[in-house]
Amino acid sequence: MDLWSIFRASPERQIQKLRKKVKQPHGDASVRRNAAQRLAEMATEPALDALLERFAIDVSPSSQDELEKEELFGWLTEIGREAVPPLIRFLKNQRFVYWPSRALREILEPEEFCREISRVLLFLWENPPATAVPKVEMIRSLGDLDSAELEKAIRIFLEDENDDVRLAAIQYLLARSEEEAREAVLECYLASDDRPRVRTQILEYFLEKGWSVRGYRPAVEETLPEGYHLTRDGKIRRVGA
Repeated sequence: MDLWSIFRASPERQIQKLRKKVKQPHGDASVRRNAAQRLAEMATEPALDALLERFAIDVSPSSQDELEKEELFGWLTEIGREAVPPLIRFLKNQRFVYWPSRALREILEPEEFCREISRVLLFLWENPPATAVPKVEMIRSLGDLDSAELEKAIRIFLEDENDDVRLAAIQYLLARSEEEAREAVLECYLASDDRPRVRTQILEYFLEKGWSVRGYRPAVEETLPEGYHLTRDGKIRRVGA
């Protein structure tokens, strides 16, 4: 053991020091950036876990915050598959999902990304986070992605306790065809008898898309709020329209 090794910080201690600098929302932006860059260069899983914590804070001005997060996004995508496990851990345990999910999507092929996000969503269903924000943001970010596994995972959230989560799941399904999505959304409508906001939004979506409530007409008709009616062919209309 050489003399300098006695004073040299271990990788664990280096990471801890850099983690504190990365998470500092005030002060010189170059301190955060340099710490983040060193963690990206280390590229070990503990270092990347620390690096990702930069996404959990916002700094002022917002333009600087965006610039730094865009740079982190670039480093993560350059690191590639080694960043996948830390990204998935972060998505399971943090509420700030926009940038990490973007990075994961950039790194993985679409089929693999859908599979991994499906697993993250199921984890969040079984281990509800303190806030609905990560569930809502994650589902909303998936609008143009389509896989049987992903759709199956999202359908579960039609039963979520939070209105915004239900509505995010509904919006995802409504991007599918009427044949694929109609019945699941109508089942959600009927199950949301204590959620007038969800029911009203579903009616508005059906009105906008021109979808029918066929097969569900009696149940839907009994529960229509004031201001709506059904046409002869089972489509939603506003009274007077």
